[in-house]
Amino acid sequence: MRSAHIALFVAAFAALAPAAAGAEPLPPFDGGMRFQAIQGPDGPEEFSWEVSLQEDQELQQIDEDTAGVFYESGPQAFAIDAIAAHDAEGKTVPTTLTVTQPNIITLTVHHRDGSFVYPVTAGEGWEGGFQTYVIEIPPGELPPPPPTCVVPDLTGRSLRASRKILHQSHCRLGAVRGEQVRTAHVVTQYRRIGRSLPLWTKVDVKALTGLQHVRAN
Repeated sequence: MRSAHIALFVAAFAALAPAAAGAEPLPPFDGGMRFQAIQGPDGPEEFSWEVSLQEDQELQQIDEDTAGVFYESGPQAFAIDAIAAHDAEGKTVPTTLTVTQPNIITLTVHHRDGSFVYPVTAGEGWEGGFQTYVIEIPPGELPPPPPTCVVPDLTGRSLRASRKILHQSHCRLGAVRGEQVRTAHVVTQYRRIGRSLPLWTKVDVKALTGLQHVRAN
């Protein structure tokens, strides 16, 4: 009877051993994120990287798109932003970034949440695909310029409101310094207000809580 139990244990261990041996180590985060093209709805949604940390550093979640490496003393060493993704027709596929372990970041490509044309690949998309428009321009007038990121005034706005107004201005929220909580409000922005920049340029800000912010109407 004891021999039968031993044989059963050995068989179970042998069945588990190949799976453990076949597990591949996560790729190191080298400042960029790359993933193989997703060929269909059954393709993976999550891609992970291992972040190399020094003894006095820790990885923290900032928001749904950003993680940051911070020193134990408080200052931020650098931010890690989720990369964009798009489908075969240029439609933007939503992505989020999550700290899943103390030194691991996971990018989620939400390609199953909408009607996308495969393959889905990394990089900025062009909403709606390529379309042709015929614009009649009166003699002597120039065509309108293409849309750009015109930096809005974010002072006193919450991080959530800042993200919305930046999107309306064809910009994106960049690294957040100071306090990365929803109740924090922008006290400093690191792009000049009104400046025209390339489409979807990131605007870094500094946010704090516990302050009274008054915006002039």
